[in-house]
Amino acid sequence: MGERTSRLTNGNGKAEPRPPREIEREIEYLRTRLDRSLAELDRRRHELTDIRLQMRKHPAVFIGAGVAVALMLGGIGFAIYRSRKRDELPQKAKRLRIAFRRAVDEPEKVARAEPPVWQKMAAAVGTTIAVSLAKKMVERSWNRTVEAGRT
Repeated sequence: MGERTSRLTNGNGKAEPRPPREIEREIEYLRTRLDRSLAELDRRRHELTDIRLQMRKHPAVFIGAGVAVALMLGGIGFAIYRSRKRDELPQKAKRLRIAFRRAVDEPEKVARAEPPVWQKMAAAVGTTIAVSLAKKMVERSWNRTVEAGRT
């Protein structure tokens, strides 16, 4: 990672002698760059984890998230309230009364009459095809099992 081997060798694999001061300067330069990078990363980390700063920078995001959370909690609370209300006896009686009224007013929607001829024919054809396919699959698997047992 960023190693500079080209300075260390002269191309034939032999190391070039470098003065210690030059090596120290390069080390100090690299340390300075590393310190600056770490300081910048630390500053960004602090900035990203500072909730108040983020709220000042992006108020719409926080308002939207707050509204979404409020709606979710409100919906959950309303669902719990309605489920408890539905289980009360007067509500059950009311729903039953409405169901009976619908059955009396529109009996054709409650129970179907005899299905049309085309539906009966389609059901018969579909059943015949399904039975024949199932029969063939069982025969094939049986034949394979018998043949495997003979060998």
